[in-house]
Formats: sequence, structure tokens, C-alpha cells
Amino acid sequence: MLNQVDSLENESDILKQNIRFQEELQNVLTLLVKENSIQVIAKEILIRTVENCNGFFGVIYHNNQDNKLSPTKYDPNKNLDHINDFEKEIKANLSFINKWLVTNSKPLIGTKEQNNIGKTLNDLFHSSTILITPCLFDNKLLATLITGKKKGGFSKFDVTTTTQFASLLAFGISSINTKNLNVALEKRLLQAQKLETIGKLSSGMAHDFNNLLSGIFGSVDLLKKRLPDEPKFTKLVNNIEQCSIRARDLTKGLLSYGKPTAKRKEIIKPTYVLGELVKVISSTFSKGIDIKTDIDENLPDVLGNAVEVYQVFLNLCVNAKEAIDKKGTINISAKKLNIGKKNRPDYPLLNMGNYVWITVKDSGEGIDEENLLKIFDPYFSTKEKDTGSGLGLYVTYGIIKALKGEIIVSSKKNEGATFDVYLPVFEPTKTNKKSKSEKIILLADDEPMLKELLSDLLESVGYNVIMVDNGLEVLRVLKEEIVVDMIIIDYSMPDMDGLTCSEEIRKLGFKIPVVLSSGSMAFEENLNWKKKGVTKILTKPYEFNVMLNLIEELI
Repeated sequence: MLNQVDSLENESDILKQNIRFQEELQNVLTLLVKENSIQVIAKEILIRTVENCNGFFGVIYHNNQDNKLSPTKYDPNKNLDHINDFEKEIKANLSFINKWLVTNSKPLIGTKEQNNIGKTLNDLFHSSTILITPCLFDNKLLATLITGKKKGGFSKFDVTTTTQFASLLAFGISSINTKNLNVALEKRLLQAQKLETIGKLSSGMAHDFNNLLSGIFGSVDLLKKRLPDEPKFTKLVNNIEQCSIRARDLTKGLLSYGKPTAKRKEIIKPTYVLGELVKVISSTFSKGIDIKTDIDENLPDVLGNAVEVYQVFLNLCVNAKEAIDKKGTINISAKKLNIGKKNRPDYPLLNMGNYVWITVKDSGEGIDEENLLKIFDPYFSTKEKDTGSGLGLYVTYGIIKALKGEIIVSSKKNEGATFDVYLPVFEPTKTNKKSKSEKIILLADDEPMLKELLSDLLESVGYNVIMVDNGLEVLRVLKEEIVVDMIIIDYSMPDMDGLTCSEEIRKLGFKIPVVLSSGSMAFEENLNWKKKGVTKILTKPYEFNVMLNLIEELI
């Protein structure tokens, strides 16, 4: 009879325990809906977990990207005041244990027994048994929940309920991270739209302004020839000319941001460019500024204009110098970065692929949060008005976007600023070499030496080349039903130029890729080449690897 009474009492206790746990779950779910702070949610879940298990402490270690321990503690008896002294030991043990948790996707009970993987943590936490529970969401470990007991172990009910609390915490962390990411992306989108509008406006104004400047330069030349050679006249004319030159340079900056002009792209070695930059700033910046570097010696190549890329990082370093008051540090680092499916959520603004990740970080005064979204606006500056034009970061943003890269700034007041630049790696298209011997390229150029050199280079990698001197001969070859796979045609040629020839090729019904080349760096924006049937634009002098990559892409 007594055994039956005990059994009923045990069942009653379990029922009450389950009811209490369900109420706690409902409270936590309500909290998840209302609360936007991960720390607040973590603390509330931790309190409920410890009390539910009759533990004497609880701690949650958040898995941060900066690899720093960021604990949330519930320690009513002040038993964990010492654990900050053992951060290295805890981090080392957690590193191994977290791998076990991810692999097994279940909690781990650690005891003080020899060879138990939780023994060291038990010793550090002054506990007899600890329950280590993973907070997993979409197979990603977001946090580790640790609960400890002075005496005794954890029941099956303790493990089950703690696992459910850990799942809710993981969901809460993921939800808040997603909300914060959406807010950040909305701000970036608004900023991009605003900058695009400003860019179009500035580009249009710059073109009109260039026309006015052309008239001014022409008038200055005439004045120099017609005015008497007297100092009072010469000085005035020189002042007009110098002001006009400064206006022209400023206009170039506006154009490079609003609508980047066609510039010859080349293969750039970031390690070399950054090395040269460090030499210059180390010798010119104040001796009170310590330049620290961590640059990978084997950075992959990127495709762009070397002068512009150098200008980008020089601008960032100059800004860093000006943010430092007499004495401080500038850190320049560069490494390879691969963005795939697993880490794509960490880089939402970038496409998957390989990048060179370059960071310029200073120990200066930092930037207020309200100014971060204005940092790339034209003429915006946190410095005094007489220290510069304010176009440096404005132009920097345009150059990086033209290279299909991304620049991200992060900063807090009095904690310095960090500029992260991501440049896509230049990766030549891999092709089947056996098929090259079957491909025929029609090459049209009126410069014999350049044409023969290019023909030799193309034939050296396996292509067949037909050479002609002008657009009329291109049409003759096509009309003779000689099948070609691609046409590279110079823009400026006698009898028929390349643009007119491309238009005639399309009229004849041919859908062959046509690449138009020229030695002019600005011809791309001045010609309506897409409507004339041109597939791609190529500027001289040729970077052969760039040309080869383009050919392999098209055929």
C-alpha cells in the first residue's frame, strides 16, 4: 500500500514539474516575440534552466565571429567570480567540446572522472557534474549552454528540458541576427540608391562642365598667343589656367564615381601594390604613427586599374592618419577569402566566390553611428572644413563598385574605424584545350606589327587566326562563307571602321561575337556600341591574359 502511495506522489510531482516547465516555455516564447536583445533572452533562459535542473550556476558562451569569449552568467551564489582568470583554459576546452557537440548534435554530461572530456571544466567551475548543451540552428552552433551541480547528476528530464531551452535560445539568436541583418541591408540599399542617384546627377553635370572647360582652355591658349608678354597679364592668365586644371581634376573625380570612364584593365598583384603603399606611408607619415602590417605574401591577382586601386588604399590610409591625434596605430592586413554556402550569411553583400580581403584599421577618434551611412557622400567629412575637399571616400566607393567589389566601414566613437575592402579574384576561364584547334578568330587591324604580334600570341595557345586590314575585308571573308567563331576588330580603320563593320555584320544575320578594340580610353562611353551589334569592348594596349580570358568566355 505504501509503495502505491509513493508511486502516486512521484507521478504527481512529475506532472507538476511538467506543467511548470510548459508554463516556462510559454513565457520564453512570449519573450522571444517581444525582446530584441540576445543578452536579455540568454539571461532569462539561463535562469529558468538552472532553476529547472536545481543547478547552482549556469553560463552561456556565445560563438562570436571575433573568436572572443562572451559569457552570460547566472551565478546567485557567486561561485563563478574566478572564471575570468581562466579564459584561455576555458576557450581551449570549449574549442574541442564544441566540435564534439556539432558532430553529435546532442548534450554532453561532464564529470570529474579521469578521461572524461568535461573533467577540466568541472575543476575550473568547482562543480561535480556539468551539462553542456549545444544551441544549434540550421546545423550551426550559435552558443553553448553550461549548467553545473555541486552534488549529484542530471536526470533524463533535466537533459530533455535543457535541450528545449537551448533550441529556443538558438532560434532567438538566429531571429535577432536576421532582424539586425535586414535592418543593415535596408540601410545599405537606401544608401546605394542615394549614391546611385547622386552619381547619375554628378556624372551629367561633370559632362556639361567638361564642355565649358574645353571652351575655357581654348580661350586661355588664344590669350597666351595674343596678349603682350607682360607680367601683369601673364599672371592673370596663369591663374585662370591653374584654376581650370583644378576644376578638370575635380570633374574627373565626379566622373569616376558617377559613371566610371572606360579605363584599361590589367592584372594587378595586390601584394606588390600594398607593399609599395606601405613603403610610401611609412616614410611620409608622422613618426608617432605606428604602421603595422599582416599581408599574405601569396595573394591572388585581381583585375582593375593599378593606379585607381593604389589611390583607393592611399585614400584610406590618409584618412586613418588624419583620424589619429599625433600618436596611434594603423593596421593594414590582407588575406584570401572564399565565400561559399556555409559562410555566405556572414557576407550578405557579396556573391559567392574568391576575394582578396584588405582591411585598413586605425586607432583614431572613430565615427559616430549617425555619420557611418553618410561617410561615402560627396563632400561629407568629420574633419574641419578647410582640411580637404571631402571627395576621397566618395571616389573610393565608386572605384571599388566599378571593380565589382565592396567596401564596408565599421566604427564606434573613440574606438577607431575599420574599412574592409573585398575585391573579386581574377580567375581565367578554364577551357578544353583540345577544342581550341577547331576555333577560328578573324582579326581586323590596320597596324601590321600589332596584328601579327596578336596573331602569333593567339596561335601559340592553339587558336587559328585569319588576318585582314579593314572592315570591308571582314565582310568579304564572311560572305565567302568562311566560318569563324569570333571577330576582333579595331575601331579606327580605313575604308570601313570597326563600329560600322559590326553593324553590317548584324545586318547580314551573323550572330558571331564581335569584340571592338581601340587605343582611346574614353571611346566606350561615347559610342552607342551595344546597339551597333558589338558584344564586348577591349582597350589597347592589350593585356594578353585579359584578352585570352575574354575570348574563352565568349567562345
